[in-house]
Amino acid sequence: MLVGGRMATRRLRAQNACGAEERDANRRGLMEDLQAAMAEYTGAGDERRAARIMLAARRVFGRPRNGNPVLTSERAQETAAGSPWDSAHIALTIGLVLAVTIVAFEGLALATVAPVISRDLGGQSLYGWIFSAFLLTQMVATVIAGQQVDRRSPALVFGIAMALFALGLTVGAAAPTMFILFIGRALQGLGAGAMMATNYAMINSAYDDRLRPGMFAAISTAWVVPSMIGPAVAGWIAQHLGWRAVFLCLLPLLGVIAPLLMPRFIQASRQRAVAENADTGGRRRMVESVALALGTGAFLAGLDLRPAWIGGVVAIAGLVVMVPMMRHLLPHGTFAARPVMPAAIAARGLFFGGYIVAETYMVLALNEFGGVSPAIAGLVLTVGSLSWTSGSWLQARLDARTGPPGRAHRVLGGVSLILIGVVLILGEIVLTHDISIIVALIGWLFAGLGIGLAHSTCATIAFAHTRPGQEGLVSSSILLGDLFGPAVAVGLGGVILAAGDAANWSDQRSIGLAIALGLATLVFSWLSALRLNLGYTPALAPAGDD
Repeated sequence: MLVGGRMATRRLRAQNACGAEERDANRRGLMEDLQAAMAEYTGAGDERRAARIMLAARRVFGRPRNGNPVLTSERAQETAAGSPWDSAHIALTIGLVLAVTIVAFEGLALATVAPVISRDLGGQSLYGWIFSAFLLTQMVATVIAGQQVDRRSPALVFGIAMALFALGLTVGAAAPTMFILFIGRALQGLGAGAMMATNYAMINSAYDDRLRPGMFAAISTAWVVPSMIGPAVAGWIAQHLGWRAVFLCLLPLLGVIAPLLMPRFIQASRQRAVAENADTGGRRRMVESVALALGTGAFLAGLDLRPAWIGGVVAIAGLVVMVPMMRHLLPHGTFAARPVMPAAIAARGLFFGGYIVAETYMVLALNEFGGVSPAIAGLVLTVGSLSWTSGSWLQARLDARTGPPGRAHRVLGGVSLILIGVVLILGEIVLTHDISIIVALIGWLFAGLGIGLAHSTCATIAFAHTRPGQEGLVSSSILLGDLFGPAVAVGLGGVILAAGDAANWSDQRSIGLAIALGLATLVFSWLSALRLNLGYTPALAPAGDD
């Protein structure tokens, strides 16, 4: 038994045997021993023994309120509820939310004006690659920035990220050809990936565990609002000011977020810890991130290559490179869903990929054989976005009430809701060979609420089990899962559709199988979420101990 475990066990036995006055005197020492034991056991991978220590402590202290053990009045004062919007955090919160909004709007705006750009610049052969360039460089920047933010000042990493993003916007706005626009998009991806990795690392280090659920709810809103109004705003700008103004209009916003974020980033660089192994494997991770991007590019390119057998070989080769690189770049145990942090990252990447692939091919089903116009299909997505936001704010309120003990259940419940929504939609396609707008609306209402509950909660769980000085590593791993899961799942769905077209399958069969792929991914996510309970250590474990 480890040292902290022996001390905690002795104090627990003494605590149960002594009188009231002695219990009060022994309480603080017991808490310190328990925290040390939890850190040792979880660090050594002995999650079950850590859970037993936690359950024994509950018998002494009672159930936690708002996720914090009930100890003394001093302890209660130390853990008094705060808010991401209080005076200590509001500038940082506004800056982080604006940074996410800018990245979200830029991606959605390009999707809206891309056909106009293609007609103006030509180069239709590069049309798809102006999107892929952003994704691939974003992967590389996410890994590198996550590594660098653990080694250097977050202000320096974020400053470079903003400079790259601004340069990419400028190059995109001035692009005379599609190839130059491709370069601009690659620069934007580098900047966006580094900005997001730094932002998540700051949420991890600058916000207490109790405040992160509310912060993630705000971040979710920063993604959802642009998805609702971004295309309309971008279309208006392109129509009245030209498509180049869509890029240029974001530059002033970078000037707004810089004074909000940079002082706090500089302050954080003076206070935060540096991991003992922060410099280990730096060059290797950089090479592996580039290999991952190349493998992903080969995979995506292979899906469009003809003849099909050549494309299949290229796509498989890309997949063979991608999977080992992901295993190396993600925390140890992620592919096996090892409790706790690896399981949270695995569950999130899987259900996000399943959600995106189901959404993509549900919209295709509505358009192809559902008899629904694109505008009405967009209404379904809007309902999903609103329910996602509602789920995100709901998880923040539930976390304030139940604290860490309820987090694993919220992830499991959220993934279950996504499964219910997808099963409703897929079931109607299988049984009736059709899809109705009512079923799509109900199904996506459930799915949006579920991903709102689970998506933010997985990040909160992962951050609660992050060692000091590894905020960037964990943040980049979470974001990398968000990028990798949907890219592979949607790509494989496209393979199913191509195979169906070659075999003369009906649209209902091909699209139904693509949605079934999303359902299978969600089932694996649900199984990963089950493992979160195996390593549950929360209320007594200090944030940063894994």
